[in-house]
Amino acid sequence: MHKSLIELDLKEEAEVVSFNGSHLMNCRLEGMGIRQGKKIFRISSQYIRGPVIISVEGHQAAMGRGMAAKLIVKPVKSNGV
Repeated sequence: MHKSLIELDLKEEAEVVSFNGSHLMNCRLEGMGIRQGKKIFRISSQYIRGPVIISVEGHQAAMGRGMAAKLIVKPVKSNGV
């Protein structure tokens, strides 16, 4: 089941599926190390406003909610670990 990064639960691991944004947004995401197939974690976000903070390959990145809403991910099933 695919969903946007905004809909991802905190501390849930997901795989990046696609970007639904402009070319400039896609370049910015790739500059942060966020590419299709990469595993990411949503670390935190504010309830209504503020940035969404994620972890990708051990590095943290912050993005606005609009950008996060256009980042499509697929939750990864954990093995109970």
